[in-house]
Amino acid sequence: MKITYKGFIRERIQRNPVTINPNATFFDAWNLIRQKGIRHLPVVDKNKRVVGIVTDRDIRNAAPSSATSLSVHELNYLLGMLKVSGFMTPKDKLITITPDTLVEEAVQLMHTNKIGCLPVLEEKKLYGIFTEADALDLLVDIFGLKQKSTRLTIALEDKPGTMLGILEIFKKHKVNVISFVSPSFMAEGNRVAAIRIKTEEYKDIVKDLEKAGYPVLSIGKWPSV
Repeated sequence: MKITYKGFIRERIQRNPVTINPNATFFDAWNLIRQKGIRHLPVVDKNKRVVGIVTDRDIRNAAPSSATSLSVHELNYLLGMLKVSGFMTPKDKLITITPDTLVEEAVQLMHTNKIGCLPVLEEKKLYGIFTEADALDLLVDIFGLKQKSTRLTIALEDKPGTMLGILEIFKKHKVNVISFVSPSFMAEGNRVAAIRIKTEEYKDIVKDLEKAGYPVLSIGKWPSV
């Protein structure tokens, strides 16, 4: 059996993203972002080395205020002269990762720094980008949301071996676990685990869990309709 997924960012990113040259104009960047339906535009030189990034926010910030006294002709002339290098976020202010960064580290970097995109570099050249959309796709996969399932939210003691009893109950009922997620917060001294199981027949399972000392806090089916 060959398993190719190893949890590195190279397996979750957009390869060959749309890019732009630093000498391109404001209108070039604006048209690309609008036409391609993207929010992040890596700026690369002729050797594919990243020199910055342009976002839809950069485009909005670079555009003149609606209160400007300039005519449309004057505005178009000035924006046509404005180079991408003049309003991009430069490389020295970017947070970048490599293809071998762990996916959870990439998500943490985005969350901590409140950014929507991480350029992925390999030997200073653009390998791809990891965006908020990729992070959401990852979340969908982690929770197993592409499969019909039942989610059991269970309270369990925070000690080694606690999961073994739960898994034995699932094994008894011949039920596969689609996903297991346990946030870091505690509830009245217990961990809370959201476990998705591949069945819609859960009543007997819930009875056995609670009998074994695993309180089931909530039950939900996916999809809900």
